[in-house]
Amino acid sequence: MPTSNASTPVTLPATPQPLPQRLEPSPDMLPLKGYSMQQLTGYIMRQLGAPVWNVELTPQMVMDNIQDALNLYSQWVPLRRPGTIPLIRGVFEYLKGTDVGLGVADVSFVEPNPVPTEIFYGNLINPAPLFRTGLDEYDGFIRWRKTWMRVTSVRPDWFYDDYAKVLYIHNPIERYQVGIICYFPYDRTESLTATGALWVKEYALEKARYALGDLWMKFSGAIPGPVKDIQLDAAKRDKAEARMTELREQLKGMQLSAGISVD
Repeated sequence: MPTSNASTPVTLPATPQPLPQRLEPSPDMLPLKGYSMQQLTGYIMRQLGAPVWNVELTPQMVMDNIQDALNLYSQWVPLRRPGTIPLIRGVFEYLKGTDVGLGVADVSFVEPNPVPTEIFYGNLINPAPLFRTGLDEYDGFIRWRKTWMRVTSVRPDWFYDDYAKVLYIHNPIERYQVGIICYFPYDRTESLTATGALWVKEYALEKARYALGDLWMKFSGAIPGPVKDIQLDAAKRDKAEARMTELREQLKGMQLSAGISVD
């Protein structure tokens, strides 16, 4: 029987493919978050063309733009820090001389286990606690009690004076537990979240680009070049201004405010 002249396929042993080499990060590379102001300054200078081009901005000017971006972000998305203060009957001024950052944003008064020991609920004659009844009746009692306290002004209330830096609490009751929320600005870029770090980076870059374009406008005409004249106009500044406006509108959508509670 004739045999085929076709070559027999040869199976070679599988050789492991070398893994792609991991790119070693440069110490000058900017991380997603946790970057320092010096790292961001170097990043902005490189984005503007340094060291290939002579960027007519000093590092301090770039740092000023970063600080402006950080302050603007802190106004709309501040850092929230909670705290507690004890109430003392007859004392109406609290947190005097205490650093509360941008001010007190919210004060909550919580009374543990409110029961009708002094207030009669509806037609109830027995002022015993309502824990033995259904939750619907207890919920109705809590709502009625809050309304009664507003009408008779026996519930504590608060007002923070930004000028005097004092938290005033009306009708302080010692049995209440008080929780406060203060707004603080970001003093370091390392403490920004990933979203905040991205926004500050982009806004500081565009602000520095705007400053560079504004400095370049000192050339009123074209600069003679070896091939053609180099025209330094306001195009760079106008693009940066449009991008800064877009970022500010984006920041307004990220605004942080105290939560709304409905009794």
